[in-house]
This record gives sequence, structure tokens and C-alpha cells, in this order.
Amino acid sequence: MVDGGRVSSKGIFTSEEKEKLKGMYESRLSRLGPSHALDCLTQLASSVIGVPTSLVTLLGPDVQWIKSRYNFGLDVTPLESSFCRRTVQRKDLTIIEDALDDDEFKCNDLVNSAPYVRFYAGAPLFDSEGAAIGGVCVIDYEPRKLSDKEAEMLRAFSVIASNLLESSNNVGFVDSVTFLPNQQRLMRDLDALHARQDEDHVLPKTVIVLEVVSTSGYHELAKSYGVEAVEEVSKNIADLLRVCLSERHLLYAVSLSRFSVLVPQSERGAVIDIVAALNFRIGAGGNTALPVNLQVCAGYYDFDPLAIAPRDTFRRALSALYEALAYREPVMAYQVNFDNAQQRKVKLINSLPEALEDRQLYLMVQPKINMRSGEVVGLEALLRWRHPEFGELSPMEFVPLVAQTYMVNDLTHWVVREALGIISRFHEKGCYLTISVNVTTTNLFDDSFFNCVESMLGEFGVDPKYLEIECLETEELLEDYRIASVLQALRDIGVRIALDDFGSGYSNLNYLRRIPVDVVKIDRSIIKDMEVDAGSRAIVFRLVQILKHFDYGIVAEGIENQATADQLLQFGCVVGQGYYFYRPMIWEKALESFAQCLPSS
Repeated sequence: MVDGGRVSSKGIFTSEEKEKLKGMYESRLSRLGPSHALDCLTQLASSVIGVPTSLVTLLGPDVQWIKSRYNFGLDVTPLESSFCRRTVQRKDLTIIEDALDDDEFKCNDLVNSAPYVRFYAGAPLFDSEGAAIGGVCVIDYEPRKLSDKEAEMLRAFSVIASNLLESSNNVGFVDSVTFLPNQQRLMRDLDALHARQDEDHVLPKTVIVLEVVSTSGYHELAKSYGVEAVEEVSKNIADLLRVCLSERHLLYAVSLSRFSVLVPQSERGAVIDIVAALNFRIGAGGNTALPVNLQVCAGYYDFDPLAIAPRDTFRRALSALYEALAYREPVMAYQVNFDNAQQRKVKLINSLPEALEDRQLYLMVQPKINMRSGEVVGLEALLRWRHPEFGELSPMEFVPLVAQTYMVNDLTHWVVREALGIISRFHEKGCYLTISVNVTTTNLFDDSFFNCVESMLGEFGVDPKYLEIECLETEELLEDYRIASVLQALRDIGVRIALDDFGSGYSNLNYLRRIPVDVVKIDRSIIKDMEVDAGSRAIVFRLVQILKHFDYGIVAEGIENQATADQLLQFGCVVGQGYYFYRPMIWEKALESFAQCLPSS
């Protein structure tokens, strides 16, 4: 909840969870993953002091985490079994020459059963605030003494380990919002696993990537409630994950809305169950700082740490997450075909410049029909790509990809130029029809777009009234004054402006009145069901009446049968487009196919 400008998470956690969180925050260094530098230090300690085992440990409220180990088989022990607990309590070097002679440890499980510890010496680790948080210790399995020189070396090792841990925590490896290890730390931990050769550390692992999804998106939440409130939501999710996951599950913050978990592969199912349970806790917004609907989606990748490069490991888990988001699935495992699809997209984008040069791209046209007279009254230019590797491509496969790059302007300029060339050829045959081309909002934000269109009209000697610019109905289009000014400039020189897919998106008639539009195209999504759905018929009828009232030209898209055409005519919509009349065709065939259907004028 938001109170007085501050975000509160009161009531999110049970009392037990609050206690668990307190312990985790007190020893948050323990949540960081394996460290090659610490491994080198423990190996060096054993060699210098002459003992078989060395450890770097961190203490939590109930357990001892073993951050680094040399010749030791455990990652975590109960706190009551920890020798380093005495070191932390004393905040000084602790030596136990024979555990069987020590009243506290002679009944310890680590002494009376494997690994049968007899000798222990440990120097405390301190955090930046001077609190003892663990120890660097050396262990032997028979009684022995520690010389003054060896004690001095052990203290030096503890200082080095303290600095290494504090550096890992503070320099580039911790998320500033959640205080979790960040993506850089995850990659470093994966690198460390990949580099290790001992069998204990190369058991199969799983990387799980989680995305917290809101209905409107984190960006819109930040616009509405402020960044602080959204950051508090991220903290809430991070804390819920902290208290639900075990010490063996390494949790990372990848971004405000994204987390990752590195787990033994055998425990992947348990973590997926935790994610499913988490959705129940946050689904109605009751357990986070904002009353919004949230959902967690997950993608995961099972891998062998020695066999797979760390960057590939994370990328494949991300690929699985993207597929889960695309298909609205709660969880998806990585599949090889996910990579194939992404590699295909990369190839398409990278081969576009060559396609523009080598004439792999071409335009087809689809006629617009006066449904009362049967005459062809206009054409829409439709882009196609004859790719040398992938064959014939629909624009739906590559245009959305190009729209995310700077190349969208080059592509649109090419389309406009080709369309003007077709208009010129039609004029040579005595066919004077308007041809429409689709542009993106990115094109309309381009300062050079208007000048390029005007220049090409002059180059081809085409009257601007024969070119129609179609732009997709989006909130950005309808609200941004810069786009409206570009459209108005085009309209002022005689270019017609059409709004495409009206009825499928923002559909705000008030905003529509603010932009210069000549023609509104009603989207096929509501046209296609008119024959069988009374609701669709009612929507189309009202749209047509309103658009006619404001003197817009109207085109109905996606007409597939005569019944729909007849119904549209009854409503007062005369111009239609769809497979029922003509499929897209090359311009030469278009001239042959409907020469007899051209207006007599």
C-alpha cells in the first residue's frame, strides 16, 4: 500500500517469514554463489597450514553456509553443529586441538560421525560494519596444535576472505533495489561452476528465469504510481521468493520484474511448485505494495555445468521464458526449436540490407472494390520477401522485427518508391487508381520522412492524390502531436491519409478527431464475424454511422462472402476489400484481371 508518499509492505508476511527474512538480510552475503577466488584461498590455507580441509563459512539464524570448501563434502550444516559458531561468538581466533576433549563439541555429529572432525582452528569473518558473520577455518581429522605463525596466517586469510566477500556484495554484483545478487553475479557463478572439475560441483543444474507480469506492464505502473512504488513491488516479490526458497536455491535479481534461480536439477520441480504457489499469493495484488494483478511466468533450462557455456545456459533459459510469455503459459522448458526460431529472426534482420539491394523484396497489390457497382476504386500495396534461404515470407514474419530497428525507415522508403513506380506504370496504361502503403509510427517520427515522400513524388511525377499513407491505429499515433503534424503536412500537399485496423485497438473517436485522416479502415476482426454474430453487426453499424457523420471515407477489410458485403451495403459502407473479391497479386496481373472493372472515368 502507498501511505504518505512511502510504500508499505505491512501484512505481506507471516511472523515466521519475517523472522526468516531478518536472518537472511543479516547474512545476505550467504546468498551469493560459488567463488573461484575463495576456492583458491581455501586450497592455499590447507597447503600453508598443512591440514587436509579448509572452509569459508557464513552463519545464518539456523544454518551454517559453507561458501568455499577444500576437501569437504557438505554445502550447509545445522547451526548447532557449527564450530565457527564459537568463533563468531568470541570474535577472535578459536582453536580446538581435540574435539573429543571439548565439552561443547565432544558430542557433535561432525565429530562422532563422518567426517569425524578432531582438530579445528578458525578466524572470524567481519562485514563492513564490524559484525562477525562467519569464519575461515582449517580442519584435521586427528588432534594437533596450531603454531603462532600458522595462527597469524589464518588471521590473514580471514581478512582476505572478508574483503573478497564484501567486494562481491558491493561492487557490481548486487541489485540495488532488492539487495539480491544480480545478473552479473549469476553469470560469474555460472562461470565458476563451468570452471570447476570436482564431481560435487558438477551435478546437473537448472537455471529458472521468472518474469513478474502485470496487466499494464511495469513501465505503465511506474508512470501511474511512481518508480518507488514499483521498486517496492519488486522488493515484495524478492522477499516472498527469499522466504519460500531453501538455502540450496540461489536467487538472483535480473531486473525490476525479472528474477533467476540456480538450483540442483533434482530440485527443479520443487521450485516450480513454489512459483505456482507464489502466483496464488500475488495474483490479486494483496501481497504486494500495489493493488494490481500480477502473475509470475517461468522458463527453465536443465544443463550440465561442465558441458554448456554459461552464456548459453542463461540465454536458453531466457528463450524458454520468452516462449512462456508469448504463449501465456505459466512455465515452459527450453527446447532446441526455440533457438532455431530466434536464429531465424536474427538471420532475417541481418539479411535485410542485402534483400533491399538484390530485389528480394517485392510488392503485391490487393484491390478495393465499390461493392455496389463492382468497380475497382483503389489498391493496397502489400510487401513480400522472396528469401534465398527461407523462401516466400509474409510481412507478418519480418515487418514487426524490422519495426524494432533503425532499418524500418529504409524499408518504408523502399516501399513508397516501389509503390510510386507502380502508380506510374498504371498511369501509362490509362489506369488512375490511388495506391495505399503502410507506414509505422517510427517512420512518422523520422524528421526526413515528409521530405523523402515529397521528393519521390516529384521524381516520379505522380500527383500526390494517387498516394495514400496508411498508419496503424495506436495510442501513440492518436496522442502524439508530432505525428499529427507530419500527417497534416502530407495531407496539405495532397497525399491521402488512412487509419488502418480501426476497431482493433485504441478506437478513441475523440482522439481520432485530432489527427488529419481522410479514410478509416474497419478492422477485419469485427468484419469477419458479421454474418453469424449480432454483436459484431451492431458494432459495425454504429461505427459506420459515426464515421459517415464525420465525413470519413470508409473501407471494410477482410470481406470473405457475399452476405457480409450485402450487410455492409445496407449499413452504408460502400467500399470493401478482401479475398471474396480479390487476393493479393502482382501489379501486371492486377491490370489484366480487373481492367474491365475500372471506373469509366
